[in-house]
Formats: sequence, structure tokens, C-alpha cells
Amino acid sequence: MNDFIRYFIEKIPEVKIALLQHIEITGLAVSLAILIGVPLGIVIIKNEKLSKVVLAIAGIFQTIPSLALFGLIIPVLGIGITPAVFVLFLYSLLPIITNTYIGIKGVDASIIQAAVGMGMTNFQVLLKVKLPIAVAIIMGGIRISAVATIGTATIAALIGAGGLGELIFRGISTSNNNLVLTGAIPTALLAFVINYILGVFEKALTPTGMLENSKEKKKNVIISKIVLVLIILGVGFRTYKNSVEKNIPTIIVGHKNYNEQRILGIMMAQIIESKTDYRVKMVELGTGTVIFEAIKNKDIDVYPEYTGVAYAAYLGKKEKADAKTVFDIIKQEYNANHDLDIRNPMGFQNTYAFAMKPETAEKYGIKNISDLKRYAGNMTLSGPHEFMEREDGLIGIQKTYNIKFKNILSMDQGLVINSLVSNKIEVALVYSTDGLIAKHNLLLLDDDLKFFPPYEVVTTMRKGYEKMKPDVILALDSMVNSLTEDEMQNLNLLSIEGKEPIEIIINKFLKEKHLID
Repeated sequence: MNDFIRYFIEKIPEVKIALLQHIEITGLAVSLAILIGVPLGIVIIKNEKLSKVVLAIAGIFQTIPSLALFGLIIPVLGIGITPAVFVLFLYSLLPIITNTYIGIKGVDASIIQAAVGMGMTNFQVLLKVKLPIAVAIIMGGIRISAVATIGTATIAALIGAGGLGELIFRGISTSNNNLVLTGAIPTALLAFVINYILGVFEKALTPTGMLENSKEKKKNVIISKIVLVLIILGVGFRTYKNSVEKNIPTIIVGHKNYNEQRILGIMMAQIIESKTDYRVKMVELGTGTVIFEAIKNKDIDVYPEYTGVAYAAYLGKKEKADAKTVFDIIKQEYNANHDLDIRNPMGFQNTYAFAMKPETAEKYGIKNISDLKRYAGNMTLSGPHEFMEREDGLIGIQKTYNIKFKNILSMDQGLVINSLVSNKIEVALVYSTDGLIAKHNLLLLDDDLKFFPPYEVVTTMRKGYEKMKPDVILALDSMVNSLTEDEMQNLNLLSIEGKEPIEIIINKFLKEKHLID
């Protein structure tokens, strides 16, 4: 516990930024849902058919897995806060519409008749009678919506929206439980606090005659006013800050959501800021497909990519080729068809590899993937989600080696090796530069049929970028042939061990390599 407390204190600056991002995303989404959901709930009261249609549509959005919806919206809205807010808004609608509909529909008819008898118009009845009576039920829907949205918003980190989910996913991918808790605990506390504040608003808005304690209402009204003032000040400050930041020349560096990609992204950022006058904004994204769409949509400027991924997954190439041929084909097709470009390789490859515990491999006499084929029917394989659906992944390797496993488990890359070490699986699909390979003395099986393409690391950018921002490209080109596989594996291990912040580890490394001053 003491170790976690110390770790959390060290991470407070990061938590503060992530927490504010989380509040911004959920606040915008729920506010938008209130502005649309409450009026919609009122409108459908008098039309039974319309109410069924509206509630059914809102319900459909609730049934679609949030991660799937985030993925579907990227081609339309890109990455970042905008698509995150839109998806969370869709998820927030159902409880608000439903509770507004039920709350107002449940107002006693005799009360409405009395109000009409006093000469009130329909609008006055709604404003002065129905809404005040229904406010507790409506606020209940808003509270449910807000708490659920705070939890769902953690997934928005996968499309570059930031928030506390970024800490959670980083912790999972590096097997760092302290980092997972550093993101998860503030998320839970935020949900608790927001639920309490909305409860205060609920009591402040409820008519005095419907409350048991009128003094409590006065207190809640005061608290509500203070909270509203703080919200207005916060929104104003954020708007001012955004307007100022828009005038600062910025390079957006993207990277995928696992350890090595974060390291390469931070390297790029530190080199750019050291060698140019640009400020760098870093964006962490999910799978390779997401980041490829992001750079094509100009949501990011540069990012590190592996040539084998670009060749097989993005361009759909199946022909075997050497490293230079693969590089040349990618560069040519990126230039011609995608308005993208790549720079020369950074000096190392990070290929896929099958890993086993040495004692297991020795027991069965397994040295290569062809040897594994004889015993795979009694073994469980695990690998990252992305590997399962790609031609340069499970689909292709099953065809090439005609291999079939007893079970195949898809999981986050950060959990794969731990599952192997703890004997939950027999075979792990790993990245060859993973720092845990050396730490746990794992055996990498030889790809004897040469299935996997070369996976050299290159800087990917938009076409013509070297003319628009030559100083940035000159800075990034200093990474060409600057890294070895051993160096990358060691950096991965140092990052996972977490004895120092990753930014400091990388800064020291870059200075030792004379890549920054």
C-alpha cells in the first residue's frame, strides 16, 4: 500500500491532466444529452408511437459495444475529443429520455386539471407543475447517465481523447498494477463525487413542499450556485487556454497503445522539441488501423510504424519480399495512393515471434514453428487482439504452417507474457523486442518458413511534409539507423520495471546517443 501511495503522489501531475480531460469529455457529452434528451422526452409524451420509436433507437445505441461504436465513428469524425463526446452522448441519451418521459407522464392527472382550472397555459403547466414534480425522476436519469458515462469514457483513450483511461491502458500494457489503480481509483472517485453533486442539484430543484427538510433545500441551493460558478469559471478558463494554444506552432505525434510505441513516440517528441521551435502534442491511439486512418485524416502529423504492418495490414500485400523491397513498395504506394510518405528505417526490427518457456520447448523438442505444429493441438496460444485478424497474423500463419491450436486467446499485449510465465498458456505471440523476453529467459521459436515480413521501424508522415516543415523532418531523420534491437529491448524493460519515469529514461538515452543536447 505504501508503495502505491508513493507512486500515486509521483503521478499526481499526470493524474491532474487526465482528470481534467475526463471531466471535459464526460461533461460535454452529458450536457449535450441533457439539452437534447430532456426536450425529446417531453415531446414524445403526447405521441405513443413516436415514444416507442425514439426509446427504441436510444436503446439500440446502448446495446452496441462502446469500443465498436468508437471504431465505427473514426472514419466520419476522426480521433480525439469530438468523436469521443459524440459516442458518449449517444450512450447518455437513453436514461435521460426515459426518465423524463416517465417522470412527466407520471404526474397525477388531478393536479394537471387543477392547474388548467386556474387558467394556466400548457407551457405554464409544463414549467410550473409537471417539471417541478418530475424533477427528482429526471435527475435520477441524469445521475445514472453521468456515472455510466464516466466509466465508459475510459475507453475513449483508445481514440486519442485522453482522460483517466489512458493511465489504465498504459498500466495494462506494461503490467503495472500501480498505474492501473492510478487511473481506476480517480475514475471511481469522480463518479462518486459527480453523483453526489447531482444529488445536491436534485434537492435544490425539488419544490420545498416535496422535501422533508426545507433548511436542507436552502443549503443545497447555495452549494448548487457555488458549483455553477466554478463550472462557468472552468469553462471560461478552458476556452481561453484553447484559444491561446491554437496560436502556438504544434506538431502532433501519434503512437499506438503499447509500451514500445509509447517509447518511440516520446523519443520523437523530445527530439522535435530539442531541435526545433515546435511544441509537441502526443496522441495515444488504439490499433494500427486506427492510427493509419488518423494520419490519412490529418488528425496527427507523424508516428512510428513497422514496415511489415504497413505492407501486409494496410496495403494488403501477401507476396514475400526482402526488407528493402518492402520499404520501396510502401513508399511508392503511400506516395501514389494515400498522400503519405515514410523516412528511412531507424535501425532495428520488431517482428512477431512465438515464445515458449525453455523447459516446455525442451520437453517436446520444439525449436521452430514447424516443430510446434505437432503439439499445437494440445496447447493454448495467446496474442494481441490485432494479431488475430490480420493476414500477417494468425490467419496467414495458420495457412502457411497448417497449424491448429487447442485454444486461442486474444488479450492485451501487456498480459500475454505474464500469462505464459504463470503457466496459463503454453505459447505466446510476442514482439521480438519485448523487454520481458530476456527478463524471463523465454525461447523464441525460429520462423523456419519465413512467414513474417520484415518489421523495420520507420517514421510515417503526410506527403510533402519535408517541404512544409523541413526542420521537423531533419530532426526526425536523426533517428535513422540510431537504434539496435538490444537497445530497444532494454528500453522496453526499463519502462516496464518503472524505476524511473519513462520520459527521464528516454531523455538520458537520447543524450547518451547524442540525439539531443
